[in-house]
Amino acid sequence: MNAALPKNPFSTRFTRPEAVAFQCPAGNRLAADSLAKGESQKFAPLTAGETIAKGSLPTEHGVDDAAALCCRIVEQLKSAKYGLIMGPHGSGKTTLLYTLMPFLVAAFQIDGHARVRRMQLTMPLVDSFWSRYRHARDSARVVVDCLSGLPPGSLLVIDGVEQLRSRDLRSLLRKFRRRDVLLLATSHAKVDGLSVLHQTVVDVMLIQSLAARLLEDASPSVVDLVSRELQCRNLNARTNVRDLWFELYDIVQDELLVDSTNLKDGSDGGSIICSHGSQLASDFHR
Repeated sequence: MNAALPKNPFSTRFTRPEAVAFQCPAGNRLAADSLAKGESQKFAPLTAGETIAKGSLPTEHGVDDAAALCCRIVEQLKSAKYGLIMGPHGSGKTTLLYTLMPFLVAAFQIDGHARVRRMQLTMPLVDSFWSRYRHARDSARVVVDCLSGLPPGSLLVIDGVEQLRSRDLRSLLRKFRRRDVLLLATSHAKVDGLSVLHQTVVDVMLIQSLAARLLEDASPSVVDLVSRELQCRNLNARTNVRDLWFELYDIVQDELLVDSTNLKDGSDGGSIICSHGSQLASDFHR
């Protein structure tokens, strides 16, 4: 990798869930209808001087909407106790969790100390029956270990709960109830015993807004390249935004290899190539 290359706006340092503030789609109804009908949506061309100018993005994608959503999810979770954020692959579930965490930490405190723990389950690289079996078994054990260390009234957040076996999840829910610990999870589909608090969706306006923010420092040639690429795609509510960014990374990287002056500011080093490893991570938020 050429360390002299300017930064790639679709590097994981810019697109990973903790680096992107969650944005509420302006066209939730449109996205839901498109998902049902399988329709694509037209991507409006991006222009370097106007669309991506700071402060020129649509206000319906502002932080106020996301903050209001986070407050609503917290209140619903307090009532339901066992909640679910549901949505297809790459629709923003993990990004929403990162945006939601400060609200959860503030809401779930005991004697002034936050009692929230987050756990992310990531599928193994080797996709076989036995690897999935071992992963589900080991994940359930880790959840039990985390749960045993939480006092009553605490909250455990599990990102990717669908990776647990149904019988393990049923057993875990009984343990949650006995210990009086709340659960917030993400999944691609409904999970028995968990109330759906929010369903993430994707629409073309959301993709355009996210792409515009990532391209704020890009030259007109890179903006035009990405815009043309997106217009050629059938963007709809099934679009996996995470995979889309990976693909755009490769496209932009090829452009940078040809012309390393394609970004306005190339002073902060080389691009990052994402290493898609498999891990079972837990972060303790105090």
